[in-house]
Amino acid sequence: MKTAIARLLITGVALAAPLSAMAGDLSLDLNKLESRNGSCRVTMVVVNGRPAAADALRADLVMFGQDGVVAKRLAVDLGPVPAGKTIVRAFDIAGLDCQGIGSILLNDLPACHFAGEAEGPPRCLDTLAVESKAGTRFFK
Repeated sequence: MKTAIARLLITGVALAAPLSAMAGDLSLDLNKLESRNGSCRVTMVVVNGRPAAADALRADLVMFGQDGVVAKRLAVDLGPVPAGKTIVRAFDIAGLDCQGIGSILLNDLPACHFAGEAEGPPRCLDTLAVESKAGTRFFK
């Protein structure tokens, strides 16, 4: 009986390991697009699973039209984001209706700094996870 319980515990720890590894990551979710007076309101969910606050987090976004041609480029501040916190940020893309957006590229994170980390070239883009619940492709 003890051996069976030990095996279950070991299996549970093995299965939980990927989840705890994911908890230390930074992610962006394109959560919602809403058309507003000829503009598009974008709602993003930012998850900071790291033990340090993101003091600066700036995203360089490129919106492609339904035809795949660049329609707009926009830099948005998504930070600060406290350690271990999920936040929601909303911003408008002026002059571009949501129906005209075919996909959104996270082109770069020109500002990505966490409290207590030395200044240097950010590595955030490499480890950042992106997803979309908005029905529009969001990729990096």
